[in-house]
Amino acid sequence: MTDRELIEGVSRRDKAAINYLVNNYQKRVIKTAYYFIGNLEDAEDLSQEIFLEIIKSIGSFRGTSSFSTWLYRIIVNRSINVIRKNKRRNIFSSFERLFQKSGESEDITGQEPSNDCEPLDEKETRDFLNNAISGLPENQRIAFVLNKYEELSYKEIADIMNLSVSSVESLIHRAKSNLQKRLAIHFSQYSKK
Repeated sequence: MTDRELIEGVSRRDKAAINYLVNNYQKRVIKTAYYFIGNLEDAEDLSQEIFLEIIKSIGSFRGTSSFSTWLYRIIVNRSINVIRKNKRRNIFSSFERLFQKSGESEDITGQEPSNDCEPLDEKETRDFLNNAISGLPENQRIAFVLNKYEELSYKEIADIMNLSVSSVESLIHRAKSNLQKRLAIHFSQYSKK
């Protein structure tokens, strides 16, 4: 099925076209959302919302970009909205913890990397890297994830983000630089022990 046939079919709410859409794009949607929000269950839930949005708003697809570019824009925008919502929730939780009575403080030792001299295990390293990436400024994070995880070209990312190719190059360069600094600081702590 071509993109044009898919768009026309989904516009008509044709079951075969909708099934084709979900079957052929579900893994990509979940994977991309996961790279942004870092939680598989949330990414799966978000994928359902994304498909509903696609079906609802397919009529607004103007065809000035490819269907996959339009799809990535939706995934990125919805993922960023989830991140912002979670940040607001985390800020509220931080205020709640701040105002807890001193006797009710929670143990945070399980949230920190291990302090022993053992090398980091794979999960701990992956978690640290995901946290470092999620700590990047929003545009840097979007460009980096789309380039490194989704393996999109600078041109494709520029289309998705409505930027010039040189702006995308700059964002990815700054993202790499910021990640290198964070990783160097983090791993230098382990080398000093």
